[in-house]
Amino acid sequence: MTTSIPAFNEQGFLPEGIHTCSGSEFIEKFCSENEIRQNFRKAAVDIFDFAASRNANYVFIGGSFITEKKDPHDLDALIVLKSREHIPTKNERLLISGRRLDVMFCSEDDPKILNAFIHLLQNGRFNQNLGIIQVLLNSSQAAWEIRQFTDDDTYEVIKRAYINRELIELNEPAGVLVTVHGIMSNGGWNTHVLPAASNQGWIVAPYFYGFETPDILLNKGKRKAAVDDFREWIYDIQQTYCQNGEKISVIAHSFGTYLVGAYMSGFEEVPPVTFNTIILTGSILNENYDWAACAGNKVGRVRNEIAPNDQWVKWMPDKKWIELDPLFGRAGVNGFNSDSSILDQPRNNIFDHNNVIKRDVVRTMWMPYLNSNKGAGMKEFFEYLKRTASAKP
Repeated sequence: MTTSIPAFNEQGFLPEGIHTCSGSEFIEKFCSENEIRQNFRKAAVDIFDFAASRNANYVFIGGSFITEKKDPHDLDALIVLKSREHIPTKNERLLISGRRLDVMFCSEDDPKILNAFIHLLQNGRFNQNLGIIQVLLNSSQAAWEIRQFTDDDTYEVIKRAYINRELIELNEPAGVLVTVHGIMSNGGWNTHVLPAASNQGWIVAPYFYGFETPDILLNKGKRKAAVDDFREWIYDIQQTYCQNGEKISVIAHSFGTYLVGAYMSGFEEVPPVTFNTIILTGSILNENYDWAACAGNKVGRVRNEIAPNDQWVKWMPDKKWIELDPLFGRAGVNGFNSDSSILDQPRNNIFDHNNVIKRDVVRTMWMPYLNSNKGAGMKEFFEYLKRTASAKP
């Protein structure tokens, strides 16, 4: 194998292209100059050993780590496995001495997606054409040959996923937890959620839209205005609190479930704000809500609390409600009909419309669910990429 790590250019970057080396050569070149870089040595070894143990042939490296910077702020590693079925369901983020190391996965049998990832690594924040490193784990392998890249749709999906950081974020804030109350309520149940969630590192952002009466269920204009207001608010939350890759999860109750469902269904493509985990209670969404269409591109995981004794959701059974709005239904009583892998639907007869949101449920059921689903949805995300790629002529 011939090493092709050239000298840095005048801007301190590698020349445009894919430059190959072995794992030991990478460590010698990029993990030896000073103490900051030496702190990454073990992480680099672990990445290469992990990739080799999964029978991967190579790892692509991008980010400021492969520049001339003495104090690089990030390292992006793309482990390329042989088959898509070998891809872990979760990517990883590590913080080493305050610097970010993102480990992503792709496979050789999805060349369109792989090329999109490479194209992303080769394009800098200011649209520079950058060089990247390809660490060859098998000496018989050659550099990946990427032809002229023209698949803008796949690239935009990959770019959005990278920007939104569909990753496990180790040693960082757990995420942003948005709570959305129902009508004729100001969300007093937040007193049960806030202490438990904030104690575990979550940024809690309750959405208050006023003490609405049941009239909003009958008034199309009011419903539309409520969804528009939520749309603006949730985008502001993302822009304010998610600049370091934090993901947004949601606990929604009653009419709050409608707001969240209407927001997602309002976008045929990936919405401006995506959700990591959603917990629904007292859901008034239609039982036929299409969760499969949301998997991976709108939300990573959904928990729908089914309460057969929910007295208020039972009030929404007949055809009249569906004619008012096709999103209306009794999913909080009957459950969703979807068999999507992202959907969990526990059933408890002790719950009614309001008594589910108590300390015992929040602490022993919901918080473990939220914490265990950090980075959820990567498998479904790749399923989404596969569907969109195969749907194109």
